[in-house]
Amino acid sequence: MQIVATQIRPGMVLVIENELYRVTWVMHRTPGKGNACMQTKLKNIVNGRNLEKRFLSADRVEKAELQTRNMQFLYKDKQDFNFMDNDNYEQMTLSQELIGESDRFLTEGTSYVVTFYEENAVGLELPKTMTLKVTYAPPEVKKATATATMKTIELENGMAIQAPGFIKEGDFVKVNTESGDYLERVSS
Repeated sequence: MQIVATQIRPGMVLVIENELYRVTWVMHRTPGKGNACMQTKLKNIVNGRNLEKRFLSADRVEKAELQTRNMQFLYKDKQDFNFMDNDNYEQMTLSQELIGESDRFLTEGTSYVVTFYEENAVGLELPKTMTLKVTYAPPEVKKATATATMKTIELENGMAIQAPGFIKEGDFVKVNTESGDYLERVSS
């Protein structure tokens, strides 16, 4: 679908030179001289390469028609990840390149949103937050300070993150999947 460059918004997926790019940042610039333009920062969906591109306001760009499917993560073999479509029970294998660093948040039996372009999987959307169990936490050291002390804890998925000193082994914590940061303790 063709759109005018002034309609570009962050989060959109554009087709540029037969490759898919997600818009990560956009700014409409109107210089004193010359034509107005849309300055964009784009990220290639397949290989993660970054691209900065300027479009004239009147330029037409191709917006990708994406479909999404809820798919359950089944298991990981040598280097690929196996998913099952929740609607028709078809199984599909996604590569490590496509999954990227999201693999640390994949848990067997959990459903995720997989994005498709022309019947080819092009992305995996994680929930914004996930609740994970703490498998290791050093003992809390009591100090007479007004500021919260942070310590490194380990989670069930193997991640090590910084969390407040009161977090104990066996607790459940909410983690931001984009940054990998601790958000809060969750009562089980």
